[in-house]
Amino acid sequence: MGLFDRFSKVISSNMNALLDKAEDPQKSVDYLIEEMREQIRKGRQEVVQAVAAEKRLRAKVDEIDEQIDKWQRRAELAVQAGDENLAKEALLFKKKLVGERDRAEALRAEQRSQALQLKDDLERADAKLKELDAKKGTIVARYQQARAGGGAEALGARGDGPTPFDELRRMEEKMDRAQTEAEAMKEARDALERPADGRMTQGELEARFEQLEKGDSVDKSSSSGDDDVDDELRALRNKYRITS
Repeated sequence: MGLFDRFSKVISSNMNALLDKAEDPQKSVDYLIEEMREQIRKGRQEVVQAVAAEKRLRAKVDEIDEQIDKWQRRAELAVQAGDENLAKEALLFKKKLVGERDRAEALRAEQRSQALQLKDDLERADAKLKELDAKKGTIVARYQQARAGGGAEALGARGDGPTPFDELRRMEEKMDRAQTEAEAMKEARDALERPADGRMTQGELEARFEQLEKGDSVDKSSSSGDDDVDDELRALRNKYRITS
Protein backbone atom coordinates (compact mmCIF):
# COMPACT_ATOMS: atom_id res chain seq x y z
CA MET A 1 0.00 0.00 0.00
CA GLY A 2 1.45 3.32 -1.09
CA LEU A 3 1.87 6.38 1.07
CA PHE A 4 -1.20 8.09 -0.35
CA ASP A 5 -3.32 4.95 -0.05
CA ARG A 6 -2.37 4.63 3.62
CA PHE A 7 -3.18 8.30 4.10
CA SER A 8 -6.51 7.95 2.30
CA LYS A 9 -7.40 4.99 4.53
CA VAL A 10 -6.77 7.11 7.61
CA ILE A 11 -8.86 9.94 6.16
CA SER A 12 -11.68 7.57 5.26
CA SER A 13 -11.64 6.03 8.73
CA ASN A 14 -11.86 9.44 10.33
CA MET A 15 -14.70 10.52 8.05
CA ASN A 16 -16.63 7.43 9.02
CA ALA A 17 -15.90 8.13 12.66
CA LEU A 18 -17.25 11.63 12.25
CA LEU A 19 -20.50 10.23 10.91
CA ASP A 20 -20.87 7.19 13.16
CA LYS A 21 -19.58 8.40 16.52
CA ALA A 22 -20.34 11.33 18.77
CA GLU A 23 -16.91 12.93 18.24
CA ASP A 24 -16.01 16.59 18.27
CA PRO A 25 -16.21 17.50 14.54
CA GLN A 26 -13.91 20.52 14.96
CA LYS A 27 -11.17 18.39 16.51
CA SER A 28 -11.51 15.74 13.83
CA VAL A 29 -11.38 18.23 10.97
CA ASP A 30 -8.33 19.89 12.51
CA TYR A 31 -6.69 16.47 12.69
CA LEU A 32 -7.45 15.73 9.03
CA ILE A 33 -6.05 19.09 7.94
CA GLU A 34 -2.86 18.47 9.91
CA GLU A 35 -2.54 15.06 8.27
CA MET A 36 -2.77 16.75 4.88
CA ARG A 37 -0.12 19.26 5.88
CA GLU A 38 2.18 16.39 6.81
CA GLN A 39 1.66 14.72 3.43
CA ILE A 40 2.44 17.99 1.65
CA ARG A 41 5.64 18.33 3.71
CA LYS A 42 6.62 14.84 2.58
CA GLY A 43 5.75 15.84 -0.98
CA ARG A 44 8.17 18.76 -0.77
CA GLN A 45 10.90 16.33 0.26
CA GLU A 46 10.06 14.21 -2.77
CA VAL A 47 10.44 17.27 -5.01
CA VAL A 48 13.90 17.88 -3.58
CA GLN A 49 14.78 14.23 -4.23
CA ALA A 50 13.42 14.41 -7.79
CA VAL A 51 15.53 17.50 -8.54
CA ALA A 52 18.60 15.77 -7.07
CA ALA A 53 17.89 12.69 -9.21
CA GLU A 54 17.73 14.87 -12.32
CA LYS A 55 21.10 16.40 -11.43
CA ARG A 56 22.61 12.94 -10.95
CA LEU A 57 21.31 11.87 -14.35
CA ARG A 58 22.74 15.04 -15.91
CA ALA A 59 26.13 14.20 -14.37
CA LYS A 60 25.77 10.64 -15.71
CA VAL A 61 25.13 11.96 -19.23
CA ASP A 62 28.24 14.17 -19.00
CA GLU A 63 30.29 11.24 -17.72
CA ILE A 64 29.16 8.99 -20.59
CA ASP A 65 29.95 11.74 -23.11
CA GLU A 66 33.51 11.79 -21.78
CA GLN A 67 33.70 8.00 -22.12
CA ILE A 68 32.40 8.18 -25.69
CA ASP A 69 35.16 10.66 -26.57
CA LYS A 70 37.75 8.43 -24.90
CA TRP A 71 36.77 5.33 -26.86
CA GLN A 72 36.67 7.29 -30.09
CA ARG A 73 40.26 8.37 -29.44
CA ARG A 74 41.21 4.80 -28.63
CA ALA A 75 39.67 3.53 -31.86
CA GLU A 76 41.77 6.07 -33.76
CA LEU A 77 44.87 5.00 -31.84
CA ALA A 78 44.25 1.35 -32.72
CA VAL A 79 43.79 2.21 -36.42
CA GLN A 80 47.06 4.14 -36.40
CA ALA A 81 48.75 1.15 -34.74
CA GLY A 82 47.42 -1.11 -37.50
CA ASP A 83 45.06 -3.13 -35.29
CA GLU A 84 41.72 -2.67 -36.98
CA ASN A 85 40.06 -5.46 -35.01
CA LEU A 86 40.94 -3.75 -31.75
CA ALA A 87 39.70 -0.47 -33.25
CA LYS A 88 36.43 -2.19 -34.09
CA GLU A 89 36.11 -3.44 -30.51
CA ALA A 90 36.58 0.14 -29.31
CA LEU A 91 33.95 1.39 -31.75
CA LEU A 92 31.52 -1.33 -30.70
CA PHE A 93 31.99 -0.36 -27.07
CA LYS A 94 31.51 3.29 -27.99
CA LYS A 95 28.28 2.34 -29.75
CA LYS A 96 26.99 0.75 -26.54
CA LEU A 97 27.93 3.89 -24.65
CA VAL A 98 26.02 6.02 -27.13
CA GLY A 99 22.94 3.88 -26.52
CA GLU A 100 23.33 4.23 -22.77
CA ARG A 101 23.86 7.95 -23.15
CA ASP A 102 20.64 8.29 -25.15
CA ARG A 103 18.71 6.34 -22.49
CA ALA A 104 20.23 8.41 -19.69
CA GLU A 105 19.37 11.67 -21.47
CA ALA A 106 15.79 10.52 -22.06
CA LEU A 107 15.46 9.63 -18.38
CA ARG A 108 17.04 12.95 -17.37
CA ALA A 109 14.55 14.89 -19.49
CA GLU A 110 11.64 12.86 -18.10
CA GLN A 111 12.93 13.28 -14.53
CA ARG A 112 13.14 17.04 -15.00
CA SER A 113 9.62 17.14 -16.41
CA GLN A 114 8.33 15.11 -13.47
CA ALA A 115 10.15 17.30 -10.94
CA LEU A 116 8.59 20.42 -12.45
CA GLN A 117 5.15 18.78 -12.51
CA LEU A 118 5.53 17.62 -8.90
CA LYS A 119 6.41 21.16 -7.88
CA ASP A 120 3.33 22.48 -9.69
CA ASP A 121 1.10 19.81 -8.14
CA LEU A 122 2.44 20.62 -4.69
CA GLU A 123 1.64 24.29 -5.14
CA ARG A 124 -1.90 23.42 -6.21
CA ALA A 125 -2.35 20.99 -3.32
CA ASP A 126 -1.05 23.60 -0.89
CA ALA A 127 -3.50 26.15 -2.29
CA LYS A 128 -6.35 23.66 -1.88
CA LEU A 129 -5.26 22.93 1.67
CA LYS A 130 -5.29 26.63 2.53
CA GLU A 131 -8.74 26.91 1.03
CA LEU A 132 -9.88 23.90 3.06
CA ASP A 133 -8.38 25.36 6.22
CA ALA A 134 -10.19 28.65 5.61
CA LYS A 135 -13.50 26.86 5.15
CA LYS A 136 -13.22 24.36 7.99
CA GLY A 137 -16.03 26.09 9.88
CA THR A 138 -18.36 25.34 6.98
CA ILE A 139 -17.01 21.80 6.78
CA VAL A 140 -17.80 21.21 10.46
CA ALA A 141 -21.32 22.45 9.89
CA ARG A 142 -21.72 20.04 6.97
CA TYR A 143 -20.43 17.15 9.08
CA GLN A 144 -23.03 18.01 11.68
CA GLN A 145 -25.67 18.10 8.96
CA ALA A 146 -24.54 14.70 7.69
CA ARG A 147 -24.70 13.21 11.17
CA ALA A 148 -28.19 14.65 11.50
CA GLY A 149 -29.26 12.58 8.49
CA GLY A 150 -27.82 14.19 5.38
CA GLY A 151 -25.51 11.21 4.71
CA ALA A 152 -22.08 11.18 3.08
CA GLU A 153 -23.34 13.18 0.08
CA ALA A 154 -23.82 16.18 2.36
CA LEU A 155 -20.05 16.31 2.80
CA GLY A 156 -19.53 17.01 -0.87
CA ALA A 157 -17.59 13.78 -1.16
CA ARG A 158 -18.65 13.30 -4.76
CA GLY A 159 -19.04 15.47 -7.82
CA ASP A 160 -17.03 18.51 -6.64
CA GLY A 161 -14.00 17.95 -8.87
CA PRO A 162 -10.41 17.13 -7.83
CA THR A 163 -9.62 17.23 -4.12
CA PRO A 164 -6.26 17.66 -2.39
CA PHE A 165 -6.26 13.88 -2.01
CA ASP A 166 -6.50 13.51 -5.79
CA GLU A 167 -3.51 15.84 -6.19
CA LEU A 168 -1.46 13.80 -3.72
CA ARG A 169 -2.39 10.55 -5.45
CA ARG A 170 -1.16 11.91 -8.78
CA MET A 171 2.10 12.98 -7.15
CA GLU A 172 2.67 9.52 -5.71
CA GLU A 173 2.04 7.91 -9.10
CA LYS A 174 4.64 10.23 -10.68
CA MET A 175 7.18 9.33 -8.01
CA ASP A 176 6.51 5.61 -8.52
CA ARG A 177 7.14 6.03 -12.27
CA ALA A 178 10.39 7.88 -11.57
CA GLN A 179 11.58 5.02 -9.35
CA THR A 180 10.67 2.43 -12.00
CA GLU A 181 12.61 4.37 -14.64
CA ALA A 182 15.64 4.65 -12.35
CA GLU A 183 15.58 0.86 -11.91
CA ALA A 184 15.39 0.45 -15.70
CA MET A 185 18.41 2.71 -16.04
CA LYS A 186 20.37 0.51 -13.63
CA GLU A 187 19.45 -2.58 -15.66
CA ALA A 188 20.71 -0.84 -18.79
CA ARG A 189 24.03 -0.04 -17.11
CA ASP A 190 24.35 -3.66 -15.92
CA ALA A 191 23.67 -4.90 -19.45
CA LEU A 192 26.44 -2.66 -20.75
CA GLU A 193 28.95 -4.52 -18.61
CA ARG A 194 27.99 -7.89 -20.11
CA PRO A 195 29.72 -8.47 -23.46
CA ALA A 196 28.10 -10.34 -26.31
CA ASP A 197 29.26 -13.88 -27.03
CA GLY A 198 32.84 -13.98 -28.29
CA ARG A 199 33.49 -10.32 -27.45
CA MET A 200 36.06 -8.83 -25.10
CA THR A 201 34.88 -7.53 -21.76
CA GLN A 202 35.41 -3.89 -20.84
CA GLY A 203 38.23 -4.94 -18.53
CA GLU A 204 39.98 -6.81 -21.33
CA LEU A 205 39.61 -3.84 -23.64
CA GLU A 206 40.98 -1.48 -21.00
CA ALA A 207 44.03 -3.72 -20.54
CA ARG A 208 44.70 -3.91 -24.29
CA PHE A 209 44.52 -0.16 -24.72
CA GLU A 210 46.67 0.51 -21.67
CA GLN A 211 49.37 -1.51 -23.42
CA LEU A 212 48.81 0.31 -26.69
CA GLU A 213 48.84 3.74 -25.04
CA LYS A 214 52.16 2.88 -23.39
CA GLY A 215 53.57 2.02 -26.80
CA ASP A 216 53.80 -1.71 -26.08
CA SER A 217 52.99 -4.20 -28.80
CA VAL A 218 49.77 -6.18 -28.44
CA ASP A 219 48.52 -9.34 -30.10
CA LYS A 220 46.13 -8.65 -32.95
CA SER A 221 42.55 -9.27 -31.91
CA SER A 222 39.58 -10.64 -33.81
CA SER A 223 36.16 -9.02 -33.91
CA SER A 224 32.68 -9.78 -35.20
CA GLY A 225 30.92 -7.64 -37.78
CA ASP A 226 28.64 -4.66 -37.30
CA ASP A 227 27.60 -2.57 -40.32
CA ASP A 228 27.54 0.76 -38.49
CA VAL A 229 30.89 0.11 -36.87
CA ASP A 230 32.37 -1.09 -40.15
CA ASP A 231 31.37 2.25 -41.70
CA GLU A 232 33.06 4.13 -38.86
CA LEU A 233 36.16 2.01 -39.26
CA ARG A 234 36.34 2.77 -42.98
CA ALA A 235 35.99 6.47 -42.17
CA LEU A 236 38.93 6.22 -39.76
CA ARG A 237 41.03 4.40 -42.36
CA ASN A 238 40.31 7.17 -44.81
CA LYS A 239 41.09 9.79 -42.19
CA TYR A 240 44.53 8.34 -41.60
CA ARG A 241 44.96 7.14 -45.21
CA ILE A 242 45.34 3.51 -44.15
CA THR A 243 44.57 0.77 -46.68
CA SER A 244 43.23 -2.60 -45.59
